[in-house]
Amino acid sequence: MTYPSYRLLVEPRGQGFDWFPVWVGSRAILGGVDPYGPETTATIHYGVYKNFPQPDEYQHGFSHPPYIAFILLPFVSLPYSWSVLLWVSLQIPLFMMMLLLGLRLLRWLPRPWELFGLILLSLIGFRFPIIVYVLGQLTFWVMACLLLSIWLYQQGQIRWAALAFAGATIRPDLAILATLPMLMLVWREPHRNRFLVMLMGVGAVLALLPVPFLGFWPTIWVESILAYGSNNPNATWPPSLLGNVWLGAGMLIMLALWLVYYSRLAWQIPSPRHQQLFISATILTGLIALKQTGSYNLTLVLIPSIILMRQTPNQAMRGLIALSLLSPWLYFSLGESFERLIFLLIPAQFIVWQEIVYRGWFRSRPSNHSNRYN
Repeated sequence: MTYPSYRLLVEPRGQGFDWFPVWVGSRAILGGVDPYGPETTATIHYGVYKNFPQPDEYQHGFSHPPYIAFILLPFVSLPYSWSVLLWVSLQIPLFMMMLLLGLRLLRWLPRPWELFGLILLSLIGFRFPIIVYVLGQLTFWVMACLLLSIWLYQQGQIRWAALAFAGATIRPDLAILATLPMLMLVWREPHRNRFLVMLMGVGAVLALLPVPFLGFWPTIWVESILAYGSNNPNATWPPSLLGNVWLGAGMLIMLALWLVYYSRLAWQIPSPRHQQLFISATILTGLIALKQTGSYNLTLVLIPSIILMRQTPNQAMRGLIALSLLSPWLYFSLGESFERLIFLLIPAQFIVWQEIVYRGWFRSRPSNHSNRYN
């Protein structure tokens, strides 16, 4: 991946990556400089957009918690040209590892041709994973950390599982989506206390690491997050796309009730099927309820889509869900207005698929190879 990444992305784009704010902000932290201050923000904005904004314009800066500099130290300690090349080159292999690990966690081993088709649909057909790769985003890292945490927990590596989960918190907005399912899944587990104590211990260490460099940092970080979310012209709050505050509020209430239903189901009957549907419902609800700063976050929809493909007992239904991963291309062909509407439409279509799968409204002959791990 290194050569094509360099020729197609790094050489022509230079600093025009979402990785650039991470690198600049992390280097500022390690140098004892405020990563959220005007000097660092100006460096980041000019590097990404090649211009200096007016005082009343949006300024693109560093928005991550400062302990990201220590979690990603092997990358940010390198010169930028090597750092971004290494980071971007690892994205597709990281995606492949994440996909295969996810299938293993679901105890689903597709036939070779099915796996090949799933890879193409997920990586290229769904469009958003390629955006993550092109922008040098952190999404794959976060998803891989969360899946690795579940796998390590299942293997009895409780401390390493907590460490992996902590690694996902470099994107707190995505980690929030994982917190509720994590607490639900481990609450009845015999190693719950060991996991939670280790997680809190790792969190305390990560919180203290930047203090010698920045002092008490949570206040300035929260201020930067609020400014980033409110001033970012690319930020979209999906309920606002309905154009009516009451419609948006009604949709949020319905989503909350829908999530409560699946959470109660997973709590009362903690079967793998119910737990997986609860995880799917949490992700889809979060993507609609939380403000989104870019379409790359829609990559998370891959988790519900694969869960639903795993949970349907018939091949035709699985094929329809897989083909629906091509829907972003349809929406983008309909015009510019759909560039924002996708934040509502894509999670909504998988909410419909989840209800069809769970209720068993689509009937056909089961596939003989649907449960090969079993």
